Amino acid sequence: MSSLQTDDLIALSLLINEDIYVLKDEETEKKSPETSIKTVETAQIEEVKPAPIPQKTFDYLGDNNKYILIVVKEASADFLTPPDLTFLLKILVAKKLELSDVAIINIEKITAPNFDDLKNFFAFNKIITFGINPQLLHITGAVANKKSIFKEIPILGTWDLQKLQADKSKKAIFWEELKNF
Repeated sequence: MSSLQTDDLIALSLLINEDIYVLKDEETEKKSPETSIKTVETAQIEEVKPAPIPQKTFDYLGDNNKYILIVVKEASADFLTPPDLTFLLKILVAKKLELSDVAIINIEKITAPNFDDLKNFFAFNKIITFGINPQLLHITGAVANKKSIFKEIPILGTWDLQKLQADKSKKAIFWEELKNF
């Protein structure tokens, strides 16, 4: 059995049910052992409570079973318009994926989106963006229609779904890169 490790303060607070105290005394190291004992006995004891870390939550479409995040920008729909969703589902089927394998978010519905918040919430191992500049998510170094790596996560950004549907050459460029993604 392997040991479990976590940095999550909420999880730690549930696992550790004993009080933790901090002894404040800067002079302890400088004094003799006899004096140190007296100082520790008279030191002020302060209870340390972990500060709650607010977790940003997101509305998304899909179940994220394969930890693939798809980011779109669609002002007129909660996630995607029906024609765009149908087209995206055809792309997923071609990659032997289903809607349940991915999480789809619409950054038009998110205030101040950034990569780290998304990574903490979705725990994705790949991200595909349609019609957005990856810098909106604080992703740097991404090249359109080329697999890029940011913080050890593969990223593929391309045109929005309407442009891909309308232009066969753009669709072919995207598909060639997506096949190996």
